[in-house]
Amino acid sequence: MIYYACSYVPLEILLASKLPFAKIDSVDYTEDPLVHRNLCGYCKTTFESLKAMNDEDLFIAVDSCDAMRRINDLARDFSKARIIQLRLPWKRDDESKNFYRDQLANLLEVLSLVRGSSITPEELKEGIKRFNDLKDYLWQLHRENLKYNEIQKAIDFANSGKRYQPSLKYIRKGVPRLAVVGGIIKDREFLKMIEDIGAELVLNETCGGMRGFTGEAFSASDPLYEIATRLIQRRVPCGRFVDIESGTSPLQKILLSQKPEGVIKLNQKFCDFFDDYPVPKEIPSISLEIDFPLSSLGQLSTRIGAFVEKLRKGIAGAISRKSKGKYFLGVDSGSTTTNLVVINDSEEILFWKIAPTGINGSVTAHKLLKEAQEEMNFTADDIAYCVATGYGRDIVDFANETVTEITCHAKGARTLFPHAQCIIDIGGQDSKVIRLDEKGSVVDFSMNDKCAAGTGRFLEVMSRVLEKDLDAMAAAAERARKKLSISSMCTVFAESEVVSLIGKGESINDISAGLFRSISKRIVAMYKRVKGQPPVVFTGGVARNSGIVKTLQEELGVKFLIPKIPDIVGAYGAAIIGKEKVVK
Repeated sequence: MIYYACSYVPLEILLASKLPFAKIDSVDYTEDPLVHRNLCGYCKTTFESLKAMNDEDLFIAVDSCDAMRRINDLARDFSKARIIQLRLPWKRDDESKNFYRDQLANLLEVLSLVRGSSITPEELKEGIKRFNDLKDYLWQLHRENLKYNEIQKAIDFANSGKRYQPSLKYIRKGVPRLAVVGGIIKDREFLKMIEDIGAELVLNETCGGMRGFTGEAFSASDPLYEIATRLIQRRVPCGRFVDIESGTSPLQKILLSQKPEGVIKLNQKFCDFFDDYPVPKEIPSISLEIDFPLSSLGQLSTRIGAFVEKLRKGIAGAISRKSKGKYFLGVDSGSTTTNLVVINDSEEILFWKIAPTGINGSVTAHKLLKEAQEEMNFTADDIAYCVATGYGRDIVDFANETVTEITCHAKGARTLFPHAQCIIDIGGQDSKVIRLDEKGSVVDFSMNDKCAAGTGRFLEVMSRVLEKDLDAMAAAAERARKKLSISSMCTVFAESEVVSLIGKGESINDISAGLFRSISKRIVAMYKRVKGQPPVVFTGGVARNSGIVKTLQEELGVKFLIPKIPDIVGAYGAAIIGKEKVVK
């Protein structure tokens, strides 16, 4: 069997050979000591597949990046498969086409030897035709607005030179249409997440999707040169090329033709190629870091969900219903605490409660609901609408709807402070900065995506190391005399750094102040990233800590607006969103 991983392997030649071939599919991987940990997951899965091949297999390697080059080198020593290497040029000029044509000529020679007879120019022309037919078929499926899991199956079949007849399942109307571009993605869980969020994928441009099926080669006197021309100049280029500037990439035309309401730009972990993938300015976009295969969809779901909620403002069909109930509930099921708020028609908070989420967020949410019903003496019939938010929003089974914490915090903060332009929220295990427009709608947001550094959990760990509670740390920081630097991004490493400072005899006062500055610097970077501006509302449990408040205000040069109960702003916003859904 012939295997390949990169979309710069020419399917026209593989089809012309009439030999069986397949693109390496995703597999789980282990951390092989031969492979550096700072390689993307796709390279690691490729190496796992290479190790499983036998001496009858042929792998067509492409040096598409340094990481893949490393995998290809390892394969020569640790895979039984035969390896042929295609060198990919770094530019897309005419000289590069000639260079890659020579690479394809070597591939043609090897495949001719494998099958036992020369691949003729006529067979190459036939291979070009078959590829173009497959490509046109895939784009026709896109125009038919089929569910993307069916289109993805067709893409996977086409990667082996086969045609798949999809089931006639169509995307929903009236929901945001999304495209993904950049780093590789093809996970079924990702597609399901997009659908659960309330959107539909209409294009997967990545290496796992349609990127390899763009551009066209024509039947010519030199078929190899035509194929090289398609791969180097006519198709959507991979992120390694230096000339993928806005307005010059074929991706621009494809996105405009598919008409997505929003674009998700995927940056592969440990890869710099896709940091600024070109997207038409008129299409809203969001940048996310991913790995392959996906291991956790928690933050991805929150970020994409908030992006979709922002897009929905321009799409008709807002949900509303009639109800005789008089109370509106908001439940913020977070990783550390769960908050419940009950309001009335006037958006007054009638009840609120905070409880540790524990190991079962659903049970905790039900417990809070029961406590609210007992204290206020109401039944389920008195609840007009309930909105759940937070990481555990999907397990709050008595909620009518789920909304991301980005949107809920914006709604809650803007209701409390009508002139707010920015929100800083620091919770138990995440932190976020949200920028609002003059109407209170989310314009941009940033979330911590590396670890719990700069969150309430970070402070709890440091409090334990210093053997002082958080209030005592804040008081100690007031007496600081030296500016210590806590530089580690990771909570665990920062803990070691603090232990080392204690061992050197540094004072608790100076260490406490250094920890507050460490958190503040991370928040300031996020604030600048979204172009935040005052008035700024500070929410989340950490907003209760005077040391953080003071240090962060000094770093930003602004005076915060802090709610009386900063922990429940997200739940309050969720309740207000619920109130706006109901027609009395």
